[in-house]
Formats: sequence, C-alpha cells, structure tokens
Amino acid sequence: MTETGTVTSPATGPNRRTQILTGTVGHLVEYFDWSAYSFLAIYFSRQFFPGDAESVVPLLATFTVFAVGFLARPIGGVLMGRMADRYGRRPTLAVGVAMMGLGSLLIGVAPTYAQVGVLAPVILVVARLIQGLSTGGELSTATAFLVESAPGDRRGAYGSIVNVGSSLGKVLCLLAITLLVGTVGADAMADWAWRVPFLLGAVLAVVAWWIRRSAAETLADPGASVGTNPYREILTGHRADFGRAFVLASTTAAVFYAWSTFVPTWAILTEGLNKESAVTVSAIAFVVYGLVQIPLGLLSDRIGRKPLMYAFLVVGAVATIPLFLALSGAFVTVLAVQCAGMVITALMMASLGTALAEMFPARIRVLATGTAFALATAIFGGTIPAIGTALHERGLDLAFPVYLVVLHLVALPVVHRCRETAHAPLPD
Repeated sequence: MTETGTVTSPATGPNRRTQILTGTVGHLVEYFDWSAYSFLAIYFSRQFFPGDAESVVPLLATFTVFAVGFLARPIGGVLMGRMADRYGRRPTLAVGVAMMGLGSLLIGVAPTYAQVGVLAPVILVVARLIQGLSTGGELSTATAFLVESAPGDRRGAYGSIVNVGSSLGKVLCLLAITLLVGTVGADAMADWAWRVPFLLGAVLAVVAWWIRRSAAETLADPGASVGTNPYREILTGHRADFGRAFVLASTTAAVFYAWSTFVPTWAILTEGLNKESAVTVSAIAFVVYGLVQIPLGLLSDRIGRKPLMYAFLVVGAVATIPLFLALSGAFVTVLAVQCAGMVITALMMASLGTALAEMFPARIRVLATGTAFALATAIFGGTIPAIGTALHERGLDLAFPVYLVVLHLVALPVVHRCRETAHAPLPD
C-alpha cells in the first residue's frame, strides 16, 4: 500500500492500461445511455406527452422528466459513494453501469401514451430515476478509480480520461442517431426508431459490466471504514472543502449542460436550426471537447489545477453572452459557438474531478465528491433545459446566458480559497 491509501498494483505496466480501459469504456457506456434521452427528446416527446403539432409543451414536459432524473443523483451520490468507499471502487462501477443499462432497456421497450395512457410517462420517470441513481455515483467513482491508478505526476491526465470516455459516449450516441435519421427518416425516427439507441445502450452496458468486473481494485482494505461515521467526518473535518466542491461543481454542471446539451435545442427553438443539423453540430463539438481533455489534464499536472479553473471562470464570464448573441440558424455559426463553449468548459472539466478527489482522504473520497457533484448537477445541471425552454417561452432569451454568467462570477472567490493540490500526494 502507498501513502495515498491505494494499492500499488494498478500503477504498474499492463495493469495501468487495464485500469484506463475499465474507466474509459465503462464511462463511455454510461454517458451513451444517459445522453440518449436528451438527444432524442425532440423525437419521442409526443410519444409520452400529447400535444398540438406546434406546441412545445410535450418537449417541455420531456425535459422536466430529464430534470426529475437528476433529482435521483444526490441519492445515488450518497449510496454509491458510500459503497465505493466501504466496499471498493470496482464493484460500485459494475453495479452502476448495470443500473444504467436497466434504465435504457425500460425506456427502449416502454409503451406510448396512446397505448397505456398515463402509465407511459410513469415508466419513463422510473427509468430515469434508475439512471439518475447510477450517474449520481459514476463520475466521482470513475474519477477516484483512475486518479488512484495514476502515477503521482499524472493524476490530472488520468482524471481527464473520464471526460474523454463521456465525450466518446455522447459522440457515438449522436452518430447512431444521425445514421438512424439518414436511414429511416425523421418521421420513422419520431414513430419508432428512437427506441434503437436505448436498446443498443442496454446491450453495451452488459459489455461494460463484464469489463469492469475484471479491473483491479484501487481502494486498500475495503471495509476498513466499518464503524466510522463518514457523514460526520465530511460535515465537520472537511466542511469547507465540501462547500467549495459543491459551488464549483454547480457552476460547472450548469455550464456543461448548457453548452453540451441545450445549445442545439436552443438554436432549434430560437433560430430555426433543423434537427439533423443540430445532431451533427453536437457530434463535432464533442469530438473537439474530447480531444482537448488529456492535453489540458497534462497541463494541470504541470502548472496546477487552479490556473485552469480561473481561466474557465474568467473566459466564460466574458464570452458567454456574446456567444449566445452570435447564434443563428446557420450550421457553421452554431458549430463555432458550441465548439467555443465546449472548449471553455473543458478548461474546468479537465481539472475539477481530479482536484476534488485530491481534497479528500480515500475513506470518504467518493462519498464527498459524489454527493457534491450529484447535488450540484441535480440542482443546476438537470434544470438547464427546463429553465432555458421556459425563459424562451416568456420571451426572455437574454436572461439565460446572463444566468450562466452569474454562476461564473459566484464561483470565482471560491477558487481563490481552494488550496493547490496538483503537486501534493493524495491524502490517505
């Protein structure tokens, strides 16, 4: 065992490559399944919520269910975080991806409102709640798993690999949707073909579950924390760090979901961008986002986590409103805007997960970071599509980017109070 409180075997030779594969592939599948809902909502919303052809009410209701799924994330963050800190990272990752696959399967086979009435949206909500429980602990567990598998001078790079996995998952999901639309057409997509990505995601979850079961455990002495009260330790000995983690994760979650998920929908609603172009734009933007992750992670290993956080907050505060004002119905313009927003977001995403993992000792690492991330994402990330759609309905389009800028500014003094952790050992 090392001074970090993790086992040494994952950090050697071929084992290290296995750890990277485990973290990346599992996270890829998690976000393929999780993202399918938001990317396909514009196709299947009327299958579960009836409404006029010109009404945005079905879409708004579908995005409300999107937000409801996020409400389960804090519970998942607590339950899976405690499981990861008590029983190990590996079994927690395996359970998480299995739950995600189950949620996708339920959505893929769910009956429509025309077939079973109100039971249809109930099934949709249940499926998203299961997926929310899974994602509540996924990011923090996968990040801890990879950071604990990393050499001491490469923790930022390893932590950023999680975001490469999520980016690949989203890109593959978008490509699957693009191929389906091109093959069967938009009408068939809205009728039945929207189910295919969910069913494919369920199959991929089985593969990821099998891969994750073969990984090496990174937590030394699983079960050693039995008899301790981790919640009390977090809220007493680490209260300030937990508060900072929550604020930083809140701003990051809101901005990430704004640029990654809602900007294409925003361009459809406000500028008349067609659905097929929106999917293509998102796929390209996620490729760009994934490509810059590891270089930024390596940069954070060299210069520290805080400089990248400052860069994200300052550039985001200055550029968000002009970028939204620049949006038009033109494909190239929307692509440029979303790529710019995603690169700005990558400055924070490439370093934040690792920075938060470095704040807490191994015995409470996933519980603390998972709870902070899940609460923040539920409150500020999951509500982004509903907030944006509601503001547009009221003619308050400019209020949405202003809201994002305020979140940037709130987080600035919090970064100032954070200690730099890049060059210190992981706390035991």
